[in-house]
Amino acid sequence: MNSSKLIKTQSEQQTNGEDESTRHVNDIIGVKPTQIEQLPSYSINFRSLRQRYGSIQDQYPLPLKFEQLLQTMKIIEQTYWKKKKPIIYEIKTNAFKILQIGQLLKLDQELYDIKIVEKSVQIIPNDVPIENLPAFQPFAQHLPPIFENRMAGVRNKLDQLVQQVHEKYLDVIDQSDFNEQSMKFKVYHPTFDLNLVPDIIPQQLPFQIYSEEQRVQLQQIIENTIQYFTKRTVSFMFYPNLINYLLTKIEMNKEQMEKYIQFLMKVQPDFLQVTNQKKEQLKAKWIIQINKSSTVENQIQQLNTYFY
Repeated sequence: MNSSKLIKTQSEQQTNGEDESTRHVNDIIGVKPTQIEQLPSYSINFRSLRQRYGSIQDQYPLPLKFEQLLQTMKIIEQTYWKKKKPIIYEIKTNAFKILQIGQLLKLDQELYDIKIVEKSVQIIPNDVPIENLPAFQPFAQHLPPIFENRMAGVRNKLDQLVQQVHEKYLDVIDQSDFNEQSMKFKVYHPTFDLNLVPDIIPQQLPFQIYSEEQRVQLQQIIENTIQYFTKRTVSFMFYPNLINYLLTKIEMNKEQMEKYIQFLMKVQPDFLQVTNQKKEQLKAKWIIQINKSSTVENQIQQLNTYFY
């Protein structure tokens, strides 16, 4: 083929849209959207980006509320190691922490000795002789063995609570065979939502921490929050947007509303949380996430464990 015919042939191909660089575009033009193969969509589990399959784990994953409970226990044990004297929490300013102590006592009633001193709670770890404790090391990666053993005992009980719910879940979805993989790799089924695990009802203390009015207001916040996320069909939104919406539905000042929302994020972290919270981050830039599988009935039922 001479050069003039080659140029003519290339020109005809370009005119007819047959140039290699654009041919794939023309293949798509005119195709109906329903003819394009769609990848199946999957719902993302609330914790799938944090703790899912990977290398073999040393421990099972825990719901965030149980992780927080263990962290509170570690702080108590570490403080006692440091001060070697009873730990005192003022009831008014440490209400949630005192409720967590009540949860720990529900798991093991011999864990702490509790005394009410005026408007404070005095806590002493049982069976921890002060005279045998080593010198306090502020940067130690691990606590002394006596404290680590106490925490391991509580951790085992928390794992058992999750495993009981997980086994029932596997029966419901007819996947009981997954138990073998669960024990081998210390993981739970990919569709298992850790938020299904009921919260621990705290051991009742001889005083009231939260009023009935506060309980009703928190229930209203839960109901309206779930309705708002559902209506907008999203899992994330800016924190100020949620606050402003709730203020149009519930008669309350902004400061009190923010306190309630942050309380909910503490007691129900598997339900609601800020995903980008940092010390230097302005609240206006916070992004708040909801667990889309949450229901009003389930969250209110869990909330009621903190009111007695």
